[in-house]
Amino acid sequence: MNTLRKNLCWIFALAAFVYLQIAVSGILRTTHRPHAFLSLRNLLVPVLYTAFAVVFGLASWTVWKGRPSARGWGIAASLINILVSLTPVILAIIFSPRSVWGHSAVARSVWESFALVFGFGVAGLVAFWRAYEQPGSKASSQENLRIPGDGTSDLANKTVGILIFAAYFGAYAWWIRWLRARGVSGNEGSSHGGLIGLLVLSLIVTTLHELGHTVTGLALGMRLRAFIVGPFQWRIREGKWKFQFNPREILSAGGATGVVPATADFPRWRDLCMLAAGPFVNLVTGIFALWIAFTAQSNSYIQAGGSLALFGAWSLIIGSANLLPFRTRDQYSDGAQISQLLSNGPWGDWHRVLAVIGSSLVTPLRPRNYDIDAIQRAARGIAQGKQGLLLRLWAYSYFLDLERIPEAGEMLRQAESIYHQSASDIPAELHSEFVFGNAYVLRDADAAREWWTRMEAKKPTRLNVDYWRAASALHWIEGDLQQANEEWEKSNALAEQLPKAGAYEFDRYCCCKLRQALDEVPALAG
Repeated sequence: MNTLRKNLCWIFALAAFVYLQIAVSGILRTTHRPHAFLSLRNLLVPVLYTAFAVVFGLASWTVWKGRPSARGWGIAASLINILVSLTPVILAIIFSPRSVWGHSAVARSVWESFALVFGFGVAGLVAFWRAYEQPGSKASSQENLRIPGDGTSDLANKTVGILIFAAYFGAYAWWIRWLRARGVSGNEGSSHGGLIGLLVLSLIVTTLHELGHTVTGLALGMRLRAFIVGPFQWRIREGKWKFQFNPREILSAGGATGVVPATADFPRWRDLCMLAAGPFVNLVTGIFALWIAFTAQSNSYIQAGGSLALFGAWSLIIGSANLLPFRTRDQYSDGAQISQLLSNGPWGDWHRVLAVIGSSLVTPLRPRNYDIDAIQRAARGIAQGKQGLLLRLWAYSYFLDLERIPEAGEMLRQAESIYHQSASDIPAELHSEFVFGNAYVLRDADAAREWWTRMEAKKPTRLNVDYWRAASALHWIEGDLQQANEEWEKSNALAEQLPKAGAYEFDRYCCCKLRQALDEVPALAG
């Protein structure tokens, strides 16, 4: 739901700009006509649209800042959208029904425009009607935290979304003027595109970007484990491809590709080629599309009603933006990753380690095969945030897989310290590692119970091997052997169904070690 609210934030900002522009234009027209201010209509229109601009501006600003008042302003803006979309349609049905129900380009344009605004209004009510859940102040501050040495800046991380949105809107405004100047055939009913048309066009741009990463990676001997474009998400989970449609991502049109190396010593230059391929595809297709749009005849079918020009402009924006170094949430841009890999610093090690971790889900590589030197080098330079926490957990898994229990315990304590300082926003499922580690490795029942409580507060949705193994270890350390054995059976049954990949072999190994502990003298809760 927070993702939908963030997306609506940009739509509210656009609406505020449009309403303010209409209000200013109305005032300017009024001042150039004698006695115009004596007309109530000429006074009412600028005032009304100015009020709309204020409401949408405040809705956008409060959502962006995460203020509690965002719920009220979001609902107000959404109701205005619904009112604005329905009023002209109702009036048209009453006074000129044929213009609405006809099949002319004008009628189609009316329906597309008002359906778009109505859809935004409904989406806003869905997003803001429920109680506005605020993230904790610590979690909120972690969202775009700049970690020293990552090659990004706080200013870029905070403003890149606005700048890309502004560039998209600017390209759209240029496209409308270009259509009118060129008289491109087919734009009578689609000059405003409509929500579906614009989203499809944006998804095509994103899809080509992700395909650039994917095809290049596969050609260089890498493995694909995830492919995401907007709400369409394909992932390998527990050895099987699974599709998920996430409606909360409909307005984002973002994407991601999980391409991982097949070996631990994968050449770095291949990673760089894979990363650069996404923006490269956007730049090439954008230039090619604009070249065709400017050279083809205006009435040519290849113009696709003018969509080819907008596709080209948006492709150039995405391709160029992704070459800039910035971070959004937990993701680094292609440009940031390329810069980090070339730096030979901790972030270069981070990406190399991350790639091997991903490959353990589709290859025989397991934690004992991790490059512990690279992990420790990266950990020395990345001492905060989710990345710092994950590095310690990966080192913990490495030592645990080699039965080096003291080192595993130390890495777990370091990960806990980072969690409390700057990474409390990790997903619920990752908490199970802390529950199991505190119970089995550190033999600390109180700490294990605290981590279990934190995990349950985040409402885990995947009751998988890790969840039941953590539950079993917790009840074992607390002395409830019957419950511990029942949960171990659930965990082991799920582990046996997992495919033959390194990460899942480690799951079976942990189940085996816990079984040995259950069969020995029970641990005392402490």
